[in-house]
Amino acid sequence: MFASSVLALSLIATAVAHAYPTLPSCRDVTIPIAVNVHRYIIDATINDNWDAVALTLNLTRRDFGNSTDPLPIAGMTAEPVESKFDIGATLCGRGGPMLILTHGIIESKLYWRPTFEGAEKYDFVEAAVAAGYSVLTYDRIGVGSSSKVDAFSDAQFQVEAAVLDSLVDYARHAANATKVALVGHSYGSYISVASAISKTTAIDAMVLTGFAGNFTYFAPFLAGSSFRVARLQDPARWGGLDSGYLTSADLFSETYVYFGEAQDFERRVAEWSHFVGSEPFAVGELPSLLASSPLNFAAVTAPVLVLQGQFDLSACGGNCVGLLEPLKSEFASAKVVETVDNLPAGHNLNLHKVAPQAFGMVFDFLKRQGV
Repeated sequence: MFASSVLALSLIATAVAHAYPTLPSCRDVTIPIAVNVHRYIIDATINDNWDAVALTLNLTRRDFGNSTDPLPIAGMTAEPVESKFDIGATLCGRGGPMLILTHGIIESKLYWRPTFEGAEKYDFVEAAVAAGYSVLTYDRIGVGSSSKVDAFSDAQFQVEAAVLDSLVDYARHAANATKVALVGHSYGSYISVASAISKTTAIDAMVLTGFAGNFTYFAPFLAGSSFRVARLQDPARWGGLDSGYLTSADLFSETYVYFGEAQDFERRVAEWSHFVGSEPFAVGELPSLLASSPLNFAAVTAPVLVLQGQFDLSACGGNCVGLLEPLKSEFASAKVVETVDNLPAGHNLNLHKVAPQAFGMVFDFLKRQGV
């Protein structure tokens, strides 16, 4: 524990010392948003790590979702619930074609622009700006610079999809976007799909990573993360959060679920990701996503690119080759559907050595779609 603490402090100091300058066109913004949607009633109690283990067993049993091991949801509110949130975001550019980036769980918007020394080649935001795009990246509610919310009743999938809907409106009407492409990672990919369904005419293209469109291989990710109550795991960072926020057990459990084969990533990047880049996720997020699924992929009309690290554990069980083909028929109304299933990476594609090539594939796809 002492060695881990020393390493964490060293990485944080290094991140501060070597954080390269903000791009001239970027500025931090706070975007007030109001949403009014129904909420699931989450039937779970999390007070300590024993409860986190019990929830993990509930979500990973082979009979999960059946009457013998039901989804931990007791119903839904009779009426929509209105909430107001402040979304911490970074806006780069002054309009034109704009990318809206939505991160996954145990992450923040730092995923798209990491801060360690020599991170430039892993920097999706910088690459996108260089390719001619404006970029809006944000912390999901409950994460980083955005509003801290109740982990059970507020941080739910359909609420976060409504937040992204509002950010699409912000991009179009306040940030002068002429075209909008959604770029999602992991849980953020599902949020992006939901918003593309809701905001059909406002979305010009969509890129999904850490995504295979189903939860067949979700159990290894959940079990491998070895979830712990965040405020007990790191009181200095997360002591102010309620006990419904969870994180991974340690660097190695997080590396197992988020990174691929040893030769495909730098250990220092995995260390930064865990000790600096990671943020807890809320208990309400995964049950509400599962309850909202399957999403109506056929309602998406924008062009879709699904870009995968081959060794993605949560999306593909550790080998994506051949598993993405069904998406081409599931996104039946999309103008174009392209898939890549064999990049040398794990779940967190952007933090692998192949990142520059992956970024180039994203921008090539977008430009071919006129974005």
